[in-house]
Formats: sequence, structure tokens, C-alpha cells
Amino acid sequence: MIATDKLIICVAPCGSFLTKEANPNIPTSPEEIAEEVYRAWNEGASLAHIHARNREGIATTDPEVFSKIAHLIRSKNCDIILEFSTSPGREEGASIEDGFRVLEANPELVSFNVGFLVLMHARKERILPWTRSFGERMLKALLEKGIKPEFELQGGLGSLAVEVRYFIENFPLSKPYWIDFPLGMQRTAQNATPYTPRNLMHLVDLLPADSMFMTLAVGADETPAVVQSILLGGHARVGFEDAIYYSRGVLAKSNADLVTRIARIGMDLGRTIATPAEARDLLAITKLQNIKKPTQK
Repeated sequence: MIATDKLIICVAPCGSFLTKEANPNIPTSPEEIAEEVYRAWNEGASLAHIHARNREGIATTDPEVFSKIAHLIRSKNCDIILEFSTSPGREEGASIEDGFRVLEANPELVSFNVGFLVLMHARKERILPWTRSFGERMLKALLEKGIKPEFELQGGLGSLAVEVRYFIENFPLSKPYWIDFPLGMQRTAQNATPYTPRNLMHLVDLLPADSMFMTLAVGADETPAVVQSILLGGHARVGFEDAIYYSRGVLAKSNADLVTRIARIGMDLGRTIATPAEARDLLAITKLQNIKKPTQK
């Protein structure tokens, strides 16, 4: 594992599930998402993990929407690293194959899901089979386009100890390997890894050499998990995708509030908040990506 005093803070402004009914401050339009990312950047976020929503507020993989969000962010002279989610949208008939559409918007990073995820909602199950063969096809596409993957572990220990190592050994991936630990999703997903201090420490012990890691956790687990991540030499993700409350019973007013808190804690613990330029150097991302100009109005 590569440790650094620089702390990369990732903001995940909206996700693909929650709506304004859960928290009226959740952004859904491209304009709202761009504004939330901009405000979070001003508070210390150097990376943005972005889901797009269509005009009805439903999650989509439409590259035009991603391009519009990116264009709006860059028009604010905001140099935050843009990572686009390759998870399928919530439109009827959506599948994991739709993740390839996102690459057309030229992100710097994408979430690269590893393992099977079974989502649960209203007594219905939705299976997302991010298999090894799917990952091989996705990595080939990423290498062709020069896009860096963020390995997001949906299958727990096996995803890291077996599958990520397989991809590292069989593909010419640039170092450092960027690995994300999603924790505490057991309320909405089967076989998810709960957050406990011991679970996170075990995942860190399994990290391949030449890797860096970031932790996210859902709901009340968010702050303790990301604080432990900081203490262990890792990095932190916060935002409305993962938690909509600032404290017990108090809805967060913005993603920026969540970034401000974790930046303050990180500095109190002796870490220096990485700028986007410093984060690009740490992750071996060479430059700002060329934004595909959106065609939709």
C-alpha cells in the first residue's frame, strides 16, 4: 500500500437512488449537480464521483447528460477530478452493459465494479453481475481510451483478494491501483460488507502492493468509517449518495457541509488536503480530460 500525508476527498453528490423526498437538498438536474460539486470543491474535495439523472430525475447512463454535467462544472473554472459511475441507470431495461455508454463522455476516472451486487427494494431483488469476463471487456475499453479504473469492491474480500489481483496480473494497468471499499450497504444489498473497524483493517491488510485506497460507508457509518480510513493512511468519500444526514435527525444542507467536516477532521489528524492537481499526481492521471461538448440543450 502507498501511504501519503495528502488526503484525497471524494464527493458523491447524488447517487442513483435517493430523491428530494429523502432530502430536498439532493441535486438531480445537471445544473444542481454541477453546483454541488463546485461548492464541495471549494471546501476541499479533489474528486467527484458522479451519477447522472435524466429530465425525470431517474438515474441514466446517457453520455450526453454526463457531458453536460462536466461542461457545467468546468465552466465554473473548477478543476476537480471527474469520475463517472458506470453503474446501470434506473430506466426500464437498464443493464450493466450500459456502463460502456458512459465512456463516451471522456471521464478521467470511472467506477469499476467488481463482484455481484443484489439490490433490494420494496421486496424486489435486482442482480448486477459484474463478472470477471465483464471486467475484462471493460478494462480493455478503458485502456484503449486512457481512462483509469477505480476498483469498487462489491463482493467483499473475494473481490479484493482474488478478482482485483487477477486484473492487476493480466492487464497493463498504471500504478497506483486505486481501490474503493464500499461498506455498510447491507440494508439495501445482499452480501455487502458491514462496516466494523476490524473489517476495514482486514481489507487494508489485503491490499496489493502499489495501491491506494478510499473508503465510503452508508448512513451513520459514514463518518466513523472514513475517519478510520484517514487514520490508516487511506482516503475519504462523503456525500449524499452515501449519507443524507449531518447528525442524528438533522438533514445535511449540502454536500459541501459533509466535505467541510471531513476536511477539518483530516487536518486535525495530521493530513494535508490534496488539491485536484496533487490528487492527479498521486493517482497518475496526467491532465484534465477533454470534455465532450454536449449536444442536448
